[in-house]
Amino acid sequence: MVASDISDLSLSNKVVFRGVPDTCSAEDISKLLQKYGPLECVCYEKGAGSGVAEFLFCGSAERVEKESSRPDSPLQLAGSRVHVLRGAPRWPGSTDTGAFQQVLVKPTPKTESLDVVVIRGQSSASGIGLVAELAKTKTTSLVIWDRHHKPKDESKVSTLPKKVYTEVFAEQEPDREVMKKAGDFFSAGAPKCALVHLAEEKYTEETAVERPLLQVNDLMDACRHNHLETIAGFNAFKIYQPWLHANRACTFVLLPPKLCHEWDDDIATCVVGSRRIVRADPARLPDGSGWTIGLQMVHSSASVNAVLASSTIHDLVIADDGTRTKTCAVQSAVHSAVPPSTIRSFSAI
Repeated sequence: MVASDISDLSLSNKVVFRGVPDTCSAEDISKLLQKYGPLECVCYEKGAGSGVAEFLFCGSAERVEKESSRPDSPLQLAGSRVHVLRGAPRWPGSTDTGAFQQVLVKPTPKTESLDVVVIRGQSSASGIGLVAELAKTKTTSLVIWDRHHKPKDESKVSTLPKKVYTEVFAEQEPDREVMKKAGDFFSAGAPKCALVHLAEEKYTEETAVERPLLQVNDLMDACRHNHLETIAGFNAFKIYQPWLHANRACTFVLLPPKLCHEWDDDIATCVVGSRRIVRADPARLPDGSGWTIGLQMVHSSASVNAVLASSTIHDLVIADDGTRTKTCAVQSAVHSAVPPSTIRSFSAI
């Protein structure tokens, strides 16, 4: 983890727990954790298998984590061991996405490489950092960046020849070439593949337009620009769907802090459908494969977001089908719930 960006865990009263049997409720977890100190609250959806809790005192969180690390840990429910880890306190620069959006723990270093990860979408510091993190595990990454060029801001752009597409969907050819190339990288056993779509991080907001309701043309220009991200999201699924299904791969959509709400109250950005695309689960097949998982960034630091995203992607790609399915089910059912394998990284959407 990036040490300079992580708060001191000794100051945290939050814990993350997992391994809860499907038959146990939030009340059962409360009774178990209250043995180590008074609780402020518990966030758990029955059947989710994992959740978060806040103690009244930081020392209580420290004690329960130590108990959980013991080989003969007494933290058990219905005969199953419950694992507890300390959560990070709220970080400066974080975006408020709910009461438990900052319940994060330090990811464990990854050594196992994945077969191939296709990364496409908006060029950003978080996206570049994600590619660097995957490279550390020697994972083959195929990257296709999208970057908006504005002639009025970049004088050299106006001198460049503009590509003119004469055929329908011809602009999708670069993605199709990347998808074809992705089929060349496989190891033994089940494929370990993923598609990552990087959502746009910089949007034109209503607040940037002076008296927006009177400047209709400017406001609609902002909506049109922002809606391009929704189209880019749909294209990602449309183009890569054959590859995703052939390799039973996961699709991850990396969402910027700005898109932390289901429906933004900004007129210009509420048209962005990235979160709603994830909720629609468009690549799912009847056999349960075709998983789509949204990763909500909650920090202003690109390096923190990159490490957390990389850890979550790695964990879910190598996880079994049941874990992936449960992760998607939880994020679809409860907006503020924390899915089992993303519990160390991002709040669910």
